[in-house]
Amino acid sequence: MVGAARCAPRLGELILRRVLPLLLATPAMAQSNGDYRWRVMRNGSAIGTASVTFAQRGAERVALAEALIVPSVLGVVVYRYEHRYTEVTRAGRFVSVRSRLNRNGRITEVEADATAQAVALRGPDGALQLPANAVPLSWWEPQRFGGATPIFGTTTGKPMELRWAREALPGGGVRWRMTGEMEAVMEFTAAGRWSAFEVKGDDGTTVIYEAA
Repeated sequence: MVGAARCAPRLGELILRRVLPLLLATPAMAQSNGDYRWRVMRNGSAIGTASVTFAQRGAERVALAEALIVPSVLGVVVYRYEHRYTEVTRAGRFVSVRSRLNRNGRITEVEADATAQAVALRGPDGALQLPANAVPLSWWEPQRFGGATPIFGTTTGKPMELRWAREALPGGGVRWRMTGEMEAVMEFTAAGRWSAFEVKGDDGTTVIYEAA
């Protein structure tokens, strides 16, 4: 009994040493890997939804991005934009993407796979070989912004020409402004979490994502 009593504090100390760091790390992990869900707004009215959900597959992280935008007039849908794509990364590096866009019944599919030498991109206009560090334009990945990394569109299957401006926000956050082929504003918290987004739509109006 005395031996067991002596061992108990040691066992408790061992548990604290091994488990406590994991418990302390859990909130940060949840914050950096948490899903995103948005209401898509235009002129103060909801016109659709968007989401990004994450899953771990061994050493790979799989992101599923979905957007459904269906503005209506007097209850009648006047436009349909449905985009779904799956991106795989490994240790933060791009591995592959599969994208399918339905824009008013017109289907566009884009695929890309990374190798050590290049990124093989296949879109509606055929196949392209991009630099090995090329990545898709994924709004939740701010480390890709700034112009140093080649970016391609998941709705076009083509490299994109973009210009970037970075602005520090109070509390350590960051605001990115993107112009060129697209115009958008993205904000991220100090922890790197995507917190705000607005983009100019095809009709020239501003579309805003609000947290759902």
